[in-house]
Amino acid sequence: MTQIQLGTAEELPVDYRERLEQLNVLPAWTQLRSVLPIGAPSKKAQSSLWRYAELREQMLRAGDLVPVEKSERRVLAYINPGISSDRMSTLPSIFFGLQLIMPGERAPNHKHSPAAVRIILEGEGAYTTVDDEKIVMEVGDVVLTPPWTWHDHGHEGSAPVIWMDVLDHPLVVPYDISYLITGDLADSYANTVDSGDSYYSCPGLVPYRTPGAPARDYPLCRFRWSRVRAALDAVADTAGRDEAVHLRYVNPDTGESIMKTLDFSARALRPGEVRRVDPCSANRAFLVLGGRCEIAVNGEAFSCDVNDTLAVPTYSDVELGNDSGAACYLIQVDDTPMQLKLGFYETKAA
Repeated sequence: MTQIQLGTAEELPVDYRERLEQLNVLPAWTQLRSVLPIGAPSKKAQSSLWRYAELREQMLRAGDLVPVEKSERRVLAYINPGISSDRMSTLPSIFFGLQLIMPGERAPNHKHSPAAVRIILEGEGAYTTVDDEKIVMEVGDVVLTPPWTWHDHGHEGSAPVIWMDVLDHPLVVPYDISYLITGDLADSYANTVDSGDSYYSCPGLVPYRTPGAPARDYPLCRFRWSRVRAALDAVADTAGRDEAVHLRYVNPDTGESIMKTLDFSARALRPGEVRRVDPCSANRAFLVLGGRCEIAVNGEAFSCDVNDTLAVPTYSDVELGNDSGAACYLIQVDDTPMQLKLGFYETKAA
């Protein structure tokens, strides 16, 4: 098929270009291929690996250098080398960053338009509050902070606690609607036990609602890793070797994604297992929660250890491999829910 040879700005008279600039317009045909390339998207994000063993030292040093009162949240942001740092993005739609809280500290209370999720990596004794409910955080737990929910963090233990923050602010910022509101720290909380933990403790059972009553968007804000890992192990014990051990975090009342923009799922790779993941339009990231694995992205191999994070851009061919003698556990984060809502999600099978 013949392709149109688009004109360039240099072909236009200088006075015409200057007048267009004064009027805050530009000849779109000269820029069209930068926003609508033919055949495949023009990607800026790169496959990037952040090694926790290297970053942990710098995270702990930040605890010495910056008091929590001067940081709002003490976070080291994972910046994709292909994306401008002022966007503070790990992938075009997803932010990852390590957060540290020290014993006795309390982070300020606030709420904001972006959604946030915590994945606990190290330590015990810390908690987060979500709209006046105090939620204990244990290693591997996935804890939700939905948009516009009040939240703060505290630490009642004796050693540093580090977790991974995952936010969708790279989606929110371009709309000029990303901001936060600060609040006062409470002396006590209405609920000191996560109520969802008891209501949703048995698979297949949810709180009874009056028929026709709408389901809540975020009925469960803490997903215990101990239960998730046990479920992965149970599937691994019974699934065939050709079946992926892959479980999705969902709203237990609706079966939908736990966040409206981002999807979270847990994977287990059995010893010796190699699993290919078809290319798709979703931005994806993999966080290793246990064991070791090798992840190949478009043929480039990355050796991943516990708490390492690998960012995978859109339309990438991914292969997950575990050549060790023990299981490997991963959390996968992607922007599939947002893409499905907007109608441009696609997958490209090999």
